[in-house]
Amino acid sequence: MNGPGSLSGFQTEALIREIEINFWDTWSNFGCGPGCTLHDEGDALWFETPIPIIPYNVILKFQVERNIDQRIEDLVNHFTLRKVPLLWIVHPTSKPLDLSCRLQKRGLLHIEIAPCMARGLADMPQVPPLPDGVEVREVIEESDVIEFQELTVWRWGVPQDHCQQLQAIVERFRVGKPGSKTRMWLAWHDGFPISKLATYYGEGSVGIYGVVTKTEERGQGLASFLMIEAMKAAREAGQKLAVLHSSPLAENLYKRLGFHTVTQFHLFASEPAYL
Repeated sequence: MNGPGSLSGFQTEALIREIEINFWDTWSNFGCGPGCTLHDEGDALWFETPIPIIPYNVILKFQVERNIDQRIEDLVNHFTLRKVPLLWIVHPTSKPLDLSCRLQKRGLLHIEIAPCMARGLADMPQVPPLPDGVEVREVIEESDVIEFQELTVWRWGVPQDHCQQLQAIVERFRVGKPGSKTRMWLAWHDGFPISKLATYYGEGSVGIYGVVTKTEERGQGLASFLMIEAMKAAREAGQKLAVLHSSPLAENLYKRLGFHTVTQFHLFASEPAYL
């Protein structure tokens, strides 16, 4: 595959593996914060937190080949008893092959198809100009981590009485500290944070997560600027591949930045949700 973000030299199976592994590694951190639990059962990986909204209680991986319906029932019942909504990711290597049908039969809703994308980092798009009054900087100081978290609270509608819990989870990522696998960027307009992005450095790829811009500041190319800055930093750190999972609406934005759609995640939930 040639052209911007060329994936020449990367086999499709290897790309899918990197997309899945980076996703699992990144999101597993949410199960390691105070009051949270990460369940790694070998053929299933899931986490739960005290935050009672999507996406903070998630089945990340399911590759079950025995007692399938009972395992599904046990997981769904666990979150039903806790009275928190469940998000279930059906990933490319999920088992059984008819998992989506089984989840729908159990009552979970198919809420979204998320394109999974990748690009090589050998070439890079031109950095677009920033609007007047806007600056971009990497998140290093604790005060900037808190501002990043506030954008996350806004994006997901995290209840105020759970913001401290979210802050404790974010601290798990050790942003700005030596050896951290996570790097974050913020765009500021006249001193106020308006757009954000996070990256997670896996062994074979850098994952891009949490791209969001405040509603009133959209249409200025801020997401593109942050993406390019983050990818340049990853390339300088030795990464050769960037991966992400997109919303359907953002897929074309990422294609313009050289990403290629490789596969899909199917998102199921115990209640209606828009991600």
